[in-house]
Amino acid sequence: VTTMSFPEFNLQQDRLARKEYWQSRSRALDGESAVSSRNLLPKIYVSPVLDRIFGGSYVELTPRGNVTLDFGGNWQKIENPAIPIRQQRNGGFEFDQQINLSVVGKVGEKLRVTTNFDNNNSFDFQNNLKVEYTGFKEDILKKLELGNVSLPLNNSLITGAQNLFGIKAQMQFGKMFVTTIATTQRGKQSSVRVAGSANGASQGRPFEIVGSNYDENRHFFLGQFFRDNFERWLTTLPQILSGVNVTRVEVYLLNRNNDTQTLRNVVGLMDMGEAKVYRSNVLSPTLPANSPTQNGANNLFTLLPPSATADNVNGLLEAQGFVNGTDFEKITGARRLAPSEFTFNRELGYVSLQRKLQNDEALAVAFEYTYNGRVYKVGELTEDYSNKREDEIVYLKMLRPRKIAVKDPAGRILPTWLLMMKNIYNLNVSQLTRDGFQLRVIYRDDRSGIDNPQLQEGQFARTQQLVEVFGLDRLNPYNDPQPDGNFDFVEKITINPETGAIIFPFLEPFNTALRTLFNDPREDPGLRDFLINK
Repeated sequence: VTTMSFPEFNLQQDRLARKEYWQSRSRALDGESAVSSRNLLPKIYVSPVLDRIFGGSYVELTPRGNVTLDFGGNWQKIENPAIPIRQQRNGGFEFDQQINLSVVGKVGEKLRVTTNFDNNNSFDFQNNLKVEYTGFKEDILKKLELGNVSLPLNNSLITGAQNLFGIKAQMQFGKMFVTTIATTQRGKQSSVRVAGSANGASQGRPFEIVGSNYDENRHFFLGQFFRDNFERWLTTLPQILSGVNVTRVEVYLLNRNNDTQTLRNVVGLMDMGEAKVYRSNVLSPTLPANSPTQNGANNLFTLLPPSATADNVNGLLEAQGFVNGTDFEKITGARRLAPSEFTFNRELGYVSLQRKLQNDEALAVAFEYTYNGRVYKVGELTEDYSNKREDEIVYLKMLRPRKIAVKDPAGRILPTWLLMMKNIYNLNVSQLTRDGFQLRVIYRDDRSGIDNPQLQEGQFARTQQLVEVFGLDRLNPYNDPQPDGNFDFVEKITINPETGAIIFPFLEPFNTALRTLFNDPREDPGLRDFLINK
């Protein structure tokens, strides 16, 4: 056992302390420290003189963040004869970078410097720089901030401020705290005052749409059955007792995007699913004319060539008597739209696209629905052609051909023209609310220039509000079947608040509705003949 006296022990401790001190100084000069394995940049020890000012004799930098670089390429080739050869192949390299970096620097325990940078920030003030000095409990200067600062105040008399850039100091004198700030404000505060109407509703901007300016090439019935029953199903507002529930709709368009995941060669056929066939010299119905739209409504599916490809399908169909561009359209490399690119009305059987079709775009669909509890299907859904080869044709129902035509050379109206809805008007606004919304249908007299809510002709017609004539006023505020002179705000039926679409309950409101008005037996037959038949 070795023993030492207290003076010897005291001398030994003094030697160990001096040795550890000089070793730490040596490590600091070499850029090393006890925590060098934990941080990318080690602590740097400086003169002890700074200890009194900053509460420590070291400098520490802690960087954090990430840099992401994405490299790739995307090429696509569409063998479509309608597209020039140079445009059939397109693509290129893709490069994207994302930098998210922050650095925290400390000098002792009191001084802290914080900065961050992100190249995805929308505004410069989101990239912050802040120098913060925090005093100890016994110091008069409690905190000194430079850079991005704020002045929050918890009272309603004086409002605080955010997004400030400057200097802010907090001091304590006994029990009194003093905060001083000198900054510039990077943000801008503004207020908009919206005047209210007499009933307290807010006033929005007015709009005006001419009756002939309906939202064309965007809304389509899924079949003649839904069009033929549309007006009848809407006579029981606010409920729709159609018995229809559309469960699935798959929509196909010409691929104009760089999407290669949902491409198929498809053929849309006008008479698919229809009991009232247009090409009667080739097809024969198998069900009554008023039957629901379904694949078995006529013998079309039995005539379709199996295993047809994009190279031979045109010739095979034309050999059977079908006319390309009228009875069918082939879409090479058609893209199946995502659910976010269209909506469909489950009870009335029509589809609405998020954008209008261009003049050279054909539209084809496949869908499934129930009617009075029975399931019906039109066209080939995804699971129906999953076992087909990639080059085989998928057969769908055509809602619109590339070239729009109203009548054929014989003067017959084409079914595809009838499927395009002409009773929906777009207000070019979104997120409408019932409060404060007003809609009027007016007749502008060319001679006087006055807007009238009624027509000026006829003994009976001139007493009817036009908003009621066109079926937009059938209910009172309690949804009872009693017109009250105001527009019936029935979501998804007379109006779509999300898209700002007004939906008339007549197929051709400025045709059939006016004919119904003047065909009233109380109206003068001579006037009716002059206004309607002439």
